[in-house]
Amino acid sequence: MKIRIPNIDDKESFIEDKQSIVLLGANGAGKTRMSVWIDENNPELNVHRISAQKSLDMPEYVSPTELKKAEDRFLYGTTNDNRIWLESDGKRYSRWGNNPETHMLNDYQPLMEFLMTENFEKSIEYREKHKEGNQEFDNETKLEKIKKIWEKVITHRRLQISAGKIEVESVDGNSDKYNGNAMSDGERAIFHYIAEVVSAKDNSLIIIDEPENHLHNSILERLWNEIEAERQDCVYLYITHNLDFARTRNNTQIVWIKNMIDKQKWDYELLDSNDFSDDLLLEILGNRHGVLFVEGTPDKSIDRKLYSRLFPKYNIIPLEGCASVIQATKAYNKLPMLHYKTIKGIVDRDRRNEGEINSLLRDKIYVPSVAEIENLFLIPQVIELVARKQSIENVDVLLEQTKEKTIEFLKLHLEEQALLFTKKRCQNTINNVCNQSTQTIDDYKTSLDEIVDKVKPQEEYSKACKELQKIVDDKDYLAALRVINNKGLLPFTNVSNAFGWKKQNYIDYVIRLLGIQDSTSEELCNIFRNYVTVGD
Repeated sequence: MKIRIPNIDDKESFIEDKQSIVLLGANGAGKTRMSVWIDENNPELNVHRISAQKSLDMPEYVSPTELKKAEDRFLYGTTNDNRIWLESDGKRYSRWGNNPETHMLNDYQPLMEFLMTENFEKSIEYREKHKEGNQEFDNETKLEKIKKIWEKVITHRRLQISAGKIEVESVDGNSDKYNGNAMSDGERAIFHYIAEVVSAKDNSLIIIDEPENHLHNSILERLWNEIEAERQDCVYLYITHNLDFARTRNNTQIVWIKNMIDKQKWDYELLDSNDFSDDLLLEILGNRHGVLFVEGTPDKSIDRKLYSRLFPKYNIIPLEGCASVIQATKAYNKLPMLHYKTIKGIVDRDRRNEGEINSLLRDKIYVPSVAEIENLFLIPQVIELVARKQSIENVDVLLEQTKEKTIEFLKLHLEEQALLFTKKRCQNTINNVCNQSTQTIDDYKTSLDEIVDKVKPQEEYSKACKELQKIVDDKDYLAALRVINNKGLLPFTNVSNAFGWKKQNYIDYVIRLLGIQDSTSEELCNIFRNYVTVGD
């Protein structure tokens, strides 16, 4: 199938020989409007579009009517002998209310009338053929095809087709039968999607805006696999925010829509299949915001929870450890297609020296003024604000106790922390030697031989102990937060207990305060941004 798409650089453009197409882009980029353009600018194709905004009000009962008129009312919203008008203006005005981008699709009634009429006609045909003694013909109705697919997707229920209505019952027979219009939204949506595609004309381009609507992820892929398998003569154009689903489509052309220039023109690119295998790239392309890579996992990342509130202009993407954040930030900033995107990263301080921090900064990777993210919740002003919100008296006493416990923690773990610094510094020395520019293998061997002389672990350890001991002696609280790399610090300080909470409850409360959108939230944001910034 050859599908016309909007011009690229004022040249006619087409997509050919693809099983599916995915329109990808941020909200407001013009994906739906492009799908309408494709619908209306391919008059030689049978195009059937299912909008994201649609009524799932399934009629309780319908009567059969004239088959061709029933089909026309389903496909075009009306019927007329003038086929040219019907398939263009008639469709636009009747099916889409002359507003195809935003009109709510309300075609369940004509869809069911068409299906019941076709089912009725097939029943008559079946009787006539049998009277003639002919049993070698395909008499499967569209409703029977829909039932077959629906029951593959929803395995614990089955459909019963009777005169003018659909009924539902459990497979085990332990529940009462009920009319199809009493199905759940998800069950009716599944029926509607299947029925729309099964009822489309042969060799259609099927446009589905948000195929994930009303559906659980666990059945989304299975449903559309079954539908595509049933109608292999069709090409499917999906407009979806579900990137996991989009990646499951076969022989797919990705259309990345950056923005809509006017009603008939878009800034967009056709991406190749290699780009579609890059999960991060798709997430970046599918969001209008800048990107901020952080450490952690999507479901348990304190980094994501905190930074999404501190930096709302960014799409926060957690990437496990700091190495992944650094690598991704550097790599995606080098991609020409992302030149217009702001892509940054934040990593924990993790014993980095000023030279390393400045080097990361040149690559748009930022480092907080504390050793790791949990230490941000021990910033004095944060504790004071929480105490004020909780009406805690003697805040000065609480703050002083927290500082004393922090210094005590560093004193108890001084040798452990000094060893971590020593390992880091020795590793840096080894890396510098290994990365020296050498022209011959002999030069390289000589450089490696120098490692033993240049790496001085005892000297580095003594130096680290001295530096940490000075922080203890000076009772330098902020310096302690800058160097202590141990998640046991926060519970050790007992600051959470002072509020009657566990460690995680304290962190959750602070993050919740950030999301309230009031003067307290603004004050708290400003406190945190004094210790962690992304250069805005």
